[in-house]
Amino acid sequence: MIIEFHDEYAQALDNLSITLKDSYKHMKTLCKTDPDFSYTNTIANRMRVFYLMQWKTKVFLGKRIAQSGSDFFVETILFFLKLFNDVENPNLEISSERSVQRKRNSKRPDISVWRGSDLCAVLECKTQLGWSRGNWRADFESRELTLKEIFPDVKMFLFVMSSCNWPGFGDHPRIGKQLFCLLDVWPTELSIPPEKSMLYPTPIEDLFKQIAELSLI
Repeated sequence: MIIEFHDEYAQALDNLSITLKDSYKHMKTLCKTDPDFSYTNTIANRMRVFYLMQWKTKVFLGKRIAQSGSDFFVETILFFLKLFNDVENPNLEISSERSVQRKRNSKRPDISVWRGSDLCAVLECKTQLGWSRGNWRADFESRELTLKEIFPDVKMFLFVMSSCNWPGFGDHPRIGKQLFCLLDVWPTELSIPPEKSMLYPTPIEDLFKQIAELSLI
């Protein structure tokens, strides 16, 4: 026998999918009507709210470690890249965790961009590069080489949420072309709207525009 009772938190969770869809519709309208709409700032704010919520949950429940934000970060980038694709209409297919080949143990990138059966672009999303700060360059180039053996024309991108615990991309020539970072601080330190000093100088709009251009190739 199931005893019915009112659980506000469960109800809020149940409404999240509805809110997500409503947010998408609202953002789509906003993108078309507001010339100052910033994907970069909106993504940064969504990550700020997520981490603040996780911190408050950790404090209230007495947890030692807050929930990881890696999956939410991928979902957030996926949300806004799909939105950009809808608004700008490059007619590309945006997927997440989709196998690049029909075989066992095939690579499944965080986000992949397709034109029919052709893989156009791969976007790897990292909240930070703390553990990989010393070998991120070799890892990136190795993954890119592996993908190009299957899809010679594929474009690979790396998008990192924060550079606060690693020295950044340095003077790598692909910065702003294939290497992007959202923030110089952790999202919870953001002011609203964020100051320019808090934003890494590689706005995600530049990444999205490159992906849209792939539909013309």
